[in-house]
Amino acid sequence: MPSKKKKRETVPMSSMAGLIRYYEEEKEVVKVSPKVLLVCSVVLVAAVIVVTKLLPVP
Repeated sequence: MPSKKKKRETVPMSSMAGLIRYYEEEKEVVKVSPKVLLVCSVVLVAAVIVVTKLLPVP
């Protein structure tokens, strides 16, 4: 008969000191490539500059 041994779980040192890490599930809903983000940022900055030139503050 095999002996029944309890498996010991290793506890991280941080949780022994009273600090607890909570792992949240990270779900990626929208993936945007860095190139698309850069282009959108440049377009937004350009649009703001054009609008401020066309409609100056009185």
